[in-house]
Amino acid sequence: MASTFGETLQINGALNDKPLLKNGANISQIEEFCKALGGNNPINSILIANNGMAAVKFMRSIRSWAYETFGTERAVLLVAMATPEDMRINAEHIRIADQFVEVPGGTNNNNYANVQLITEVCKRIPLQYVSI
Repeated sequence: MASTFGETLQINGALNDKPLLKNGANISQIEEFCKALGGNNPINSILIANNGMAAVKFMRSIRSWAYETFGTERAVLLVAMATPEDMRINAEHIRIADQFVEVPGGTNNNNYANVQLITEVCKRIPLQYVSI
């Protein structure tokens, strides 16, 4: 399937076919927490498919929960979508994310409301959850 935003997906300026995804908590610690609550698949990474205050509030909530639960606010990797406009203004949701994925600019139909684009991003980078 051809990419709707170019042949290479960019994350923090590096080719995203081989992203260096990381998180601050020990993976086994997160898995143990998940199993203790009856779960099987822990969430280690989240794509934030939104911008502005909604994205910032969501990320701050996750960071706060992670700190209280695991002792580090970086237990869950937060990957933000970022348009050229967002990057030009150094948007807060990009600054507080662990990483970002460059997506097309323009209206939300081109990026934050584009389900096909969001799905493609999720297929090309190893994420476990999407926040829209």
